[in-house]
Amino acid sequence: MPLTPIQQLFDQAPVFALVLFRLGGLFALAPLLGSVTIPVKIKILFILILGFAVFPLVPQTSFVPSSFLHLAVSVGGELLIGITIGFALSLLFVGVQLGAEMISYQMGLGMARLIDPLSEVSTTALSQFYLLLATLLYVLMGGHLILIRQLAGSFQTIPLLSSFQSQPVIKMCLVVLREAFELGIRISGPAVVALFLASLAMGFISRTMPQLNILAAGFPVRTTLGLIMLIASLAMVGLLFQNSLALVFKRVGALFMQL
Repeated sequence: MPLTPIQQLFDQAPVFALVLFRLGGLFALAPLLGSVTIPVKIKILFILILGFAVFPLVPQTSFVPSSFLHLAVSVGGELLIGITIGFALSLLFVGVQLGAEMISYQMGLGMARLIDPLSEVSTTALSQFYLLLATLLYVLMGGHLILIRQLAGSFQTIPLLSSFQSQPVIKMCLVVLREAFELGIRISGPAVVALFLASLAMGFISRTMPQLNILAAGFPVRTTLGLIMLIASLAMVGLLFQNSLALVFKRVGALFMQL
């Protein structure tokens, strides 16, 4: 007589605990899911619900730790898998914030800073706006659902207690980090170039008209021009972020197929 899911859960409670640790690693750093604004109790509840949903799909294994060191290594390995998936996605949001920070400094808005409730670090209002825009696109694309689906599929490609090489993981994270910096530069590129040309033009004007206070006249010009470029490039920013997000999901899926 086949075991029911409840009986299977009680018979393999240590295996279920490892599943929870892998899910917990994802909730530690994943965008939106790992937000500090979500109470810890709610996160634990989500992890338990997902654990109950994923556990029947996990290949059966006999977990018998031979020592405390073996247990610690097993738990650390499962946490690392979840953290790797969440960290790779969070790097893209860092790239978006980097691009917004570059634009803010060129517009002269670097002095107006606030505390980001998601990362608890000092940031600019423009960076916060781009972060919220990226989060909205992430949710509309179903990125959080794709993330959970990839983690659930990782139990098939990387069974519990299986060993894997860290070199492909490090290589993938470095590639995603490079793409995040490229994303930030592409986002800030149009506005930064336009503001640089405006600064160059105001420099020529100040040489021909020394009586003009270029600092007082240049600030509203730079701010207005920066806002115009931001509005004009919003569609491009959304497209760049969507393409980068799809590419990172592809890289994460290819990584777990290779391990």
